[in-house]
Amino acid sequence: MASFKMENDLVSAVIDEHASEIHSFKDKATGIEYMWQGDPAFWAGRNPTLFPMVGSTWDKKLHIDGKEYVTGNHGFTRRSDFTCIKHTKNEVIMELKDSESTLKEYPFRFTLQIRYELNGRKLDITYTIKNENDRTMPFNFGLHPAFNCPLQEGEKFEDYHIEFSNHETFDWLNTHIKDSKVMDLDKDALAATIIITDPVSSESSLTNGEHGVTVSNVGYKWLAYWSPNAPFVCIEPWHSHTDFEKVEVPFEQREGTLFLEAGKTFTTAYSIQIF
Repeated sequence: MASFKMENDLVSAVIDEHASEIHSFKDKATGIEYMWQGDPAFWAGRNPTLFPMVGSTWDKKLHIDGKEYVTGNHGFTRRSDFTCIKHTKNEVIMELKDSESTLKEYPFRFTLQIRYELNGRKLDITYTIKNENDRTMPFNFGLHPAFNCPLQEGEKFEDYHIEFSNHETFDWLNTHIKDSKVMDLDKDALAATIIITDPVSSESSLTNGEHGVTVSNVGYKWLAYWSPNAPFVCIEPWHSHTDFEKVEVPFEQREGTLFLEAGKTFTTAYSIQIF
């Protein structure tokens, strides 16, 4: 698959047609690579787009119109090949349309475009989904970017922490945060995934106090952090979520399912900034 590079005086970024994943986001002055490189010894993914499912349903099936469909964890977009429809020095637009294979996993026609734009040290990413059907389309949507941790040789995973832009209070499994702007990287908790519902913060950063990455999450109801005892941490804004417990309802009745009317367009965005 082809890759497409963007750059300015400060940073460079590379977007690949397979899964429309960011293969590189690098600081030119320091040479630091911020994006996880997909080492299959830990996790072959990099920063997949979660559509039309976030995580999995309890029985691993989508129940739509009285039929059962199997799409796999986080949906098929992470396995799909996109087409680059625009490429300039600071902008890339990737597109994915339904196909015979996607319709076997999810019975709706759609057009998904992902626009990447470099602005200084920030990569702005906008997602546009068009419903190409003559009926309302239910779907899930989320993001899953993974960042190297540590960022440089000689550093340790434990040197890093999460900084929230606002004070957060939440309980999730064995993670308990009360009125704090800092969360330590607990490997066991991260391996199980830490999930915040209705985060107060508009963004959060993975940092050692010197270098790091800031991910925005404005408008997203769930914010997840994951690392499977690996040298990376995912910061994941979600509009939808996996099943946390046994759920036996049709796809369109699940919590977090979004709805798009026939012919209409859904747009959402977030940003990744390096420092």
